[in-house]
Amino acid sequence: MHLQDHRRLKLGKGVINMRTERILSALLIIIGLIFLGIATDGYKAFTLEQKRVTTLETTTPKYPNIEVVDNKGRTYPFDTFKGKYILMTFIYTNCSTVCPMMEQNMKSVYKNIDMKRYKDDIVFVSLSFDRERDTVDVLERYAGYFDADGETWRMVTPTSDKDLKKILDTYGVIVIPDGDNNFQHNTSFYLIKPDGKLHSVMKFQDIDSTTKTVQQALKDVR
Repeated sequence: MHLQDHRRLKLGKGVINMRTERILSALLIIIGLIFLGIATDGYKAFTLEQKRVTTLETTTPKYPNIEVVDNKGRTYPFDTFKGKYILMTFIYTNCSTVCPMMEQNMKSVYKNIDMKRYKDDIVFVSLSFDRERDTVDVLERYAGYFDADGETWRMVTPTSDKDLKKILDTYGVIVIPDGDNNFQHNTSFYLIKPDGKLHSVMKFQDIDSTTKTVQQALKDVR
């Protein structure tokens, strides 16, 4: 075989190898996209948190009628809020990072709503999942930091671990102890309709969007 023929053969093999690599790469990309689509519900969610929110807004769960105690020491079923919109957060008062920011933004939304007009139509609820430490006195002190009046804005905690689990499970809220008396947990605003079903889940950082969503919901009841 001539040298020129060897070169042609070598070149031909190189072209075939390049084509094979391209085909394999394309197949891997396609397979990866298929698995990504399955894992993210058709690309609608690219993180577990987004998937959780998408699931909640699709299924619109109704809150369980758990029993809570509030920052004024009153004990009552969650059904007490039936007939009103509820803007709710999940917190614990020993949190020194995201919870104070979330509650400060809650205060901003609260101030943006005409509560004199809508006091019978909406209640703001900050629900603590730290039952052991967040006693009535602690919740009352925490409420004072954000000017929560205990009526139109209440700090509450479930009266039993069973009820706490029910409401956390309803909204897919994950609470993970970090081993240092703190928790990792989901952070969102939850707007609940007067019939108890979920209206929407909103980013707590977006005060303006949350305010508009709440104001529009309240206009619909008037």
